[in-house]
Amino acid sequence: MSKSEGATQGRFPDELQRLIFETAARADGTTARQLVLVARHVRTWIEPILYGCIIVRSQRHAAALFDTINTKPQDFFGPIVKSLAINDSVTLQQSKAILSACSENVLHFAVWVNARNPTVFLPFIRSHSIRRLSLKSAHASELCFPPTLLASLTHLVILDGPYTWFQMREVAQRVKDLNKPKCQSATAQFQSLTHFAVCSQNWGMAQPILKVAVNLKYFVVIVPPQFKAAPVIAQRIQEIGDQRMVLVEHSHTIDNWEASIRGTRIGVWERAEKLVQEGYFAEHGDVRKWK
Repeated sequence: MSKSEGATQGRFPDELQRLIFETAARADGTTARQLVLVARHVRTWIEPILYGCIIVRSQRHAAALFDTINTKPQDFFGPIVKSLAINDSVTLQQSKAILSACSENVLHFAVWVNARNPTVFLPFIRSHSIRRLSLKSAHASELCFPPTLLASLTHLVILDGPYTWFQMREVAQRVKDLNKPKCQSATAQFQSLTHFAVCSQNWGMAQPILKVAVNLKYFVVIVPPQFKAAPVIAQRIQEIGDQRMVLVEHSHTIDNWEASIRGTRIGVWERAEKLVQEGYFAEHGDVRKWK
C-alpha cells in the first residue's frame, strides 16, 4: 500500500470531521475562535457558529468587530448572525454601525446599559423577525418599541430601570372587550408575546401586560438569588391568583444570556416553564404551589 493510499484510508470522512468540529465550537466560544485557524475548510464550517452569536462588550470589542467586518464580503454577517448583545461602554454610533452590518436576520437581541434608555437601539435593528429581546438598564427610561418589532416578539425581558411604558398603558386603558374589533386592533402589537419577564422593581408597572398580551403564557418576576423580599413577592403573586405568574431567582448577566442562547445552560425561560407547568408560583419558599 502506498503512503498516499494509507493517508486517504486513515482520514476521517469530511462529514464526521465537520460534526466533531461544529460540536466543539458550539460548546465553547473560545474553542470556536481557535478552530477557525485550523484550516480553510474548517473555517468555512465554524464561522457561521462563531458569528452566530455576537456579544460586543466594549468599544475595543466593537473596533475589533469592525476590523473583521471589513475583511469579509458585504453580505457575510447579515445571514449568519442570529443572536446579538451590546454592552454599556459601546457608543451609540458604534452600535448603529454594528446593527447595520449584523442585524438583518437577528432572532435574539440583548442590551445591557447603565446611562441610556435601552430602547434607543431598537429602531436600528434591521431584522423583521426578532423573537427574543432582553433589556437591562439602570437609567430611568420611558420604553418605546417600534410597533413592527414589538409585534414580532415572543419573549421579552425588562430588568432594572425604573421604567415607564406609556405604549403598553395606553393599550391597557383602551381595552374593554377583547372580542370587539377595535380592542383586537389595539392589542395586535402584543399578540405574539407568550413569555414576559420583569424585575421586582418594575413588576407592578408591567402587570397590565397580562391583559393586553392575549396569548401570554408566562409572566416571570426575576429576583437575584437570596433576595430578601422574595417571600413578600411570592405572597403577592398568590393573592393575585393568575397562574401564569411565577417568581424565579436568576442572575441575568451577559454570560448567562450567552450560555442560554448556546444551549450550554438552562435559561430562565426553561425554568419558568417547568415551574408553571408543575403548578408552582415561586421557585423557593415554604408555600410556593397553587392550591
